[in-house]
Amino acid sequence: MTALEMIKTLIGFDTTSRGSNLALIDFAEDYLKSHGARCRRSYDVTRAKANLLATFGPEGDGGYVLSGHTDVVPVDGQDWSSDPFKPEVRGTRLYGRGACDMKGFLGVAMALAPEIAEAKLKRPIHLALSYDEEIGCNGVIGLLEDLKAQAIKPALAIIGEPTLMKVVGAHKGGAVLHTKCRGHEHHSSAPEKGANAVMMAGEFVKLLDDVWDGLRADTDPRFDPPHSTVQANMIEGGTASNILAREALVTWEYRALPDRDANAIVETVARRAKDEILPKYARRAPEAAFDTELHAAYPGLKMDENSPAIALARAITGANQAEAVAYGTEAGQFQLYGIPAVICGPGSIDQAHKPDEFCELSEYDACEAFLRKVIAKASV
Repeated sequence: MTALEMIKTLIGFDTTSRGSNLALIDFAEDYLKSHGARCRRSYDVTRAKANLLATFGPEGDGGYVLSGHTDVVPVDGQDWSSDPFKPEVRGTRLYGRGACDMKGFLGVAMALAPEIAEAKLKRPIHLALSYDEEIGCNGVIGLLEDLKAQAIKPALAIIGEPTLMKVVGAHKGGAVLHTKCRGHEHHSSAPEKGANAVMMAGEFVKLLDDVWDGLRADTDPRFDPPHSTVQANMIEGGTASNILAREALVTWEYRALPDRDANAIVETVARRAKDEILPKYARRAPEAAFDTELHAAYPGLKMDENSPAIALARAITGANQAEAVAYGTEAGQFQLYGIPAVICGPGSIDQAHKPDEFCELSEYDACEAFLRKVIAKASV
């Protein structure tokens, strides 16, 4: 299969994070095994999702990992010009969910399997396909734990998130948190006799904005925006327009500079909510409270100028330096497990998660040329 044919095939699998990715994993494993790969799976607790690690070349340490996630974000409510899971080439672009984020990289890497198998590899090449990256980079942890259990120590990992094939050596860390605002129900005509959880949530959202303002002074110019960020993205609550809400839920996130203490952000929010908002509501309802739970988190990728992963990517691309990005990837997880990581892949992050997601065909060509050079480096 050509790279474009493989990418189209992968897009055809609906691997939205809320569902299973096993159909794609079955296909990938069969295809890669047919070209001699040694394959291992690691599952989630439901066994409805799996990671796949496919290894070519000699046994042992020092290999290169080519890594990408199989899951995609939902298309619900988005205005697509075509079926997002029936990819279409229009002009110089391929349209479809995952065209850039990130079945493009995976498709190119898998299409090169015959060449990888025929190469005289001096070190192994591992293709790593993960699940649940889009909901917290959780799936790859099982793959990394499996590597650790098997005492496999790759020299580096290349994560193929869309960077327009630029070399990226750092990204922010992030988390999704749920804060439950607990009040006391009463008729809305007598608000002083209850505690309106929706109003509590509104004040909590304003507090998040205040905390974000406090973070703006601590900057790193390599990032855009150059500071850590905090914001609410979802609010739920209330049962009727004439009832003071007993509960409301605020879903919020932080995206922190990778070498900062992200826990300090959560601690600041919790302390200020307790000290600045809660007393007003607790006077009317002693049971009023803010309860925050961590839903998902991923570490940042810290810039390491001595990283062999960055050195390899720069040598191949000719880049003078590695860049930094605000979005998160699984690269931070690899680094946390002691595997130097770099991000370099086809497409633009500006097209990710949007209706009519696309990637320029020239980006796939550039990725194919890049990965062929990686194969050559693993053969000397």
